[in-house]
Amino acid sequence: MMEMKTYNKKGFLAPESIRSCADYHAKILPDLRAIFRVHDCNTGIRVWNDLNNPEEVQEMINKLRVLGTAALSFANFIEDNYLNFSEK
Repeated sequence: MMEMKTYNKKGFLAPESIRSCADYHAKILPDLRAIFRVHDCNTGIRVWNDLNNPEEVQEMINKLRVLGTAALSFANFIEDNYLNFSEK
């Protein structure tokens, strides 16, 4: 049987900012719960799933990919419309 690996990564979203305490925390616990949290200074979201079977593993992968795609789309919109807004 394959050994199930744990995971524990975290970091600040804007590490150089003195105004932001936003961070993320991604982990897989020994009981096979996967948890991804994103917090700003006031609130946060938590996406989680058990990883006990292939369907639940795929569900967690899908949740994270949808979240990542939505974040990238929003970042691209902001970049296209606001990065150099004083020059437009």
